[in-house]
Amino acid sequence: MNEAQPPPANLFDEELGNQLVGRGLLIGVTHADREGRMVSRSQVFGRVIVANREQGICIQNYETSQKTWFPPDTRGIRPAPPGKYRNRATGEVVKGPDYLASWTITAPAENQDDKGV
Repeated sequence: MNEAQPPPANLFDEELGNQLVGRGLLIGVTHADREGRMVSRSQVFGRVIVANREQGICIQNYETSQKTWFPPDTRGIRPAPPGKYRNRATGEVVKGPDYLASWTITAPAENQDDKGV
């Protein structure tokens, strides 16, 4: 049985992970097709309840308590400049998140099995 390995140390900053827990994180997510063209965008905002190399990053929505998981990769996370951030899709205004992040999720490349060859 193969056990999942945590990501390399250069993908997850343990110190930053520790600082994230309990803080507000606003993540912009871009969904792209196989060729890298943008398909849609969304945002996730909430309190970080888990941030470690083994499990990843979990954000719990302040209003709905819904949990959203992200891979254990802190490279795109940075402190948020003070201010208000508007969710373009919903119009919701997020006031003063502690951190900002952005993710691009790209559809997997088509392989020969997908083509029915």
